[in-house]
Amino acid sequence: MIPPDSTVPPAAGREPGAPPPRRAADLLRALRVRNFALFWTGQLISGTGTWMQMVAMAWLVLDISGSAAVLGLVTTMQFLPLLMFVLPAGVLADRLPKRRIMLAAQALATVQALLLGFLALSGSPQIWQLALLAFTLGVSNAFNNPAQQAFVPEMVGPTLVPDAVAMNSVQFNSGRMIGFALGGLVVAHFSAAAVFFINAASFTAALGALLALRSGELRVSRVRPARHGALREGLRYVTHTPAVLFVLGALAVVGTFGYNWPVAAPLLARDVLNVESVGFGALMSAFGAGSLVAGVGLVVIGGSNDRRMITSGGALALILILLGISRSYPVSLGLMVLAGLSGTVFTTTVNTRLQGLAPDRLRGRVMSLFVLLLAGTTPFGSALLGFGAEAFGVSATIIGFGVITLAGLAGLLVLRARKDRAVPRGAVPARRRRGRRRT
Repeated sequence: MIPPDSTVPPAAGREPGAPPPRRAADLLRALRVRNFALFWTGQLISGTGTWMQMVAMAWLVLDISGSAAVLGLVTTMQFLPLLMFVLPAGVLADRLPKRRIMLAAQALATVQALLLGFLALSGSPQIWQLALLAFTLGVSNAFNNPAQQAFVPEMVGPTLVPDAVAMNSVQFNSGRMIGFALGGLVVAHFSAAAVFFINAASFTAALGALLALRSGELRVSRVRPARHGALREGLRYVTHTPAVLFVLGALAVVGTFGYNWPVAAPLLARDVLNVESVGFGALMSAFGAGSLVAGVGLVVIGGSNDRRMITSGGALALILILLGISRSYPVSLGLMVLAGLSGTVFTTTVNTRLQGLAPDRLRGRVMSLFVLLLAGTTPFGSALLGFGAEAFGVSATIIGFGVITLAGLAGLLVLRARKDRAVPRGAVPARRRRGRRRT
């Protein structure tokens, strides 16, 4: 990704927006920034605990209810606040200090994990209580995630944003791989309550890292949105910028139908592959391993483009179809590795594209749409997957979601091709114009 205001022409033979080839010494340069290294480490520890909790929560809900539909509804409750609050949270991230927002949100998540631990320890948690606490975690994520996405350039500056986004992907997926494996083991050998308490303790690392950042080294944008019409301004920018709209359209398709692993994986483990919580943790660790490989690969390769985004999204859809067909646990483990790889290439490419396209003054609002369409669509997808699994079976529903994802991405390509053909001869399609922004 080239920083938004860059006017440096690409080298011959290289796609516009692609960075020059990297040396080995360049790969970890974002971690040489003290603030980012602290933030990255804290989020790695905290993220590992959060992924452990996701395993424990899913297994606890299934253990109590025995219902795919109930699991889908509880997962919906966790992601529903993103749908409700993430766009106003993006405005807030452009208006208030982002670190202050993250401190408040992650403190709320700590309290939520402690309450889950005490509730599970009591031995008689009710589904409505778990759903309420899932909703509380969703509120924390709704305010934390846009601020966290928009905070990256403030820590590292515009030239290191691609490296920082790729390193965040490595951190995120390392935590996912380790967290899912540990979560399954701790649930199997101890209890879900132990996982929740471990997650609460892990937040001390994230909160401590945020408090330890040096304010004087942050590159804080001094531009603040107007009090009235700030959200409308962000949405108008998106709808009038075809390149951004295309990226967000692809994210909406994949986020709704291709990225429902919190519901799909435990159902596959229990109802199709007949493995217990350790097997479920292994499936998700395989997903995390593929994600980690992808994250490291993207650090090495750098850059981002629409072709990579669509190809990786299409690959994820095909893997979903194959997972629905598979009845072999080893084959499914291999497919989960590929799912993690393709899914991470897709989401990281989308993130990098949006970070490069968004002007600084709108970054919080644009990245709130990224969070909304990646996670905020999950209430629809999770509920549909849960009810579809009850009505048509787990395998048929997962295959159907893969087909819909593939068809949706193909439809976006057809629409873009028609718009390009509609541009008068000699004119440059809006998505290919460089150096222009309409706000």
